[in-house]
Amino acid sequence: MNEVIKQEHVKIGVTPDISVAGVQGIPAWWPSGHRVGVVIAHDTPEGMEHEAVVALHQGLAERGFLTLRFNFPFVEQGKKRPDPVPILERTYRAAVTSLLQDPQTGPARLILAGFGLGATTAAQVVSQGMIADGVVSLGFPLHPSGKPNQLRAEPLFRIISPMLFVQGSRDAYCRVDRLEGVLRRVGAPTKLQVIEDADHEFGLIRRTNRTIEEIRTETLNAVEAFVRQATGSH
Repeated sequence: MNEVIKQEHVKIGVTPDISVAGVQGIPAWWPSGHRVGVVIAHDTPEGMEHEAVVALHQGLAERGFLTLRFNFPFVEQGKKRPDPVPILERTYRAAVTSLLQDPQTGPARLILAGFGLGATTAAQVVSQGMIADGVVSLGFPLHPSGKPNQLRAEPLFRIISPMLFVQGSRDAYCRVDRLEGVLRRVGAPTKLQVIEDADHEFGLIRRTNRTIEEIRTETLNAVEAFVRQATGSH
């Protein structure tokens, strides 16, 4: 059964001059159980209010996980061009620190997740040594649109945490067969969930009998199952 949750708006300090908005989804009985937290970063240029991000954030909180979604600085500043990679990474680390800052109410186990640009950033910070029980990549941008041979997968080979990839079957930035080839060479445990008829933003292609609710539920169920397995919170 889904739990009643509380949403709490937070401000996350990135540098002395930069801060970003975040939203925590707090389950009704938090802190309790396995105390699992999930940090979710958005793609570009939509920000943390994109419907796919909000749906996953709220759905996981309703299923008992402490969740945090947040903006990157370029969204806060009304820009479309993403921040430089060091700023993206620093923002992600600051978001994790924000979630962990109170040892009495913070999570004991941690999953780092992201959509698109956020997925790449999550992978990068974990590949650089940030400790996480698992990594969830939704719409991982493996290659530029229309250029499936130009793979951008370097951080994945340096990650030792379990990884889940949730990919739309019609994602222009990640051909599933190319991703499968990469994952066969990755040393960490991996799982791939392909969402049929979904595009890069987890919307639907025009000619399909599927509904957006089916896409959201399938995505949420896949992420929840992975989180429970990776954190031992069955």
